[in-house]
Amino acid sequence: MGKNYTVDNDTYASNPGNVRLKPLVWIRHDTKAMILALLLLIAIIGAFTIGLWFNPICLILIGVNFLYWLRKKEHFKSGDSNGGLVITLEPTLVAVATDLTKGFGSFPVVKVIRCNRLRNVRVGDRIATVALYGPTDDEVPHWSDFYPIPLAYASNNAAELKAAMNSYEAEQWQTLESHIRTLDKPYKEGLYRMKVAEGDWDDG
Repeated sequence: MGKNYTVDNDTYASNPGNVRLKPLVWIRHDTKAMILALLLLIAIIGAFTIGLWFNPICLILIGVNFLYWLRKKEHFKSGDSNGGLVITLEPTLVAVATDLTKGFGSFPVVKVIRCNRLRNVRVGDRIATVALYGPTDDEVPHWSDFYPIPLAYASNNAAELKAAMNSYEAEQWQTLESHIRTLDKPYKEGLYRMKVAEGDWDDG
């Protein structure tokens, strides 16, 4: 997988995304990317037209833009890929299930995320997502949260999207659908802990 600079190298996803981030695809879904690019452009223009005191601002914004794009690149390359299910429209909410375990015990959760920029989807549609986990506390055996992002936000490569969807087993979809049935309606964004027979959550 190679070394990461913004993602923990001591932990590995069970189903890594292995997706190449396409900036022109991503920028349509994240206004922050456009704002950072615009600020850098303004600073560069200022350096050439107003004065050299804009140079430090340019250097800072170059660094911020570089780290931003590196983080997004490593998110989709090394993050954990999980299937998501569209559960409502207007707003478009997607449910994604995972286990926050660090290797011992079971800590199943469902994360409901807002994805209003997903196009041409209907309730019940399945999508691919890639997530990073964190933050962590060494005193508990599970991650605190995870942050799935639709794979379609990063790439329009049909082969990569198909490969991600094919990586999810039927059991994963069944588990997700079973978890969704336990959620209260109307659905709301958030992280929801699922009950487990072993009671591992009590240990966290």
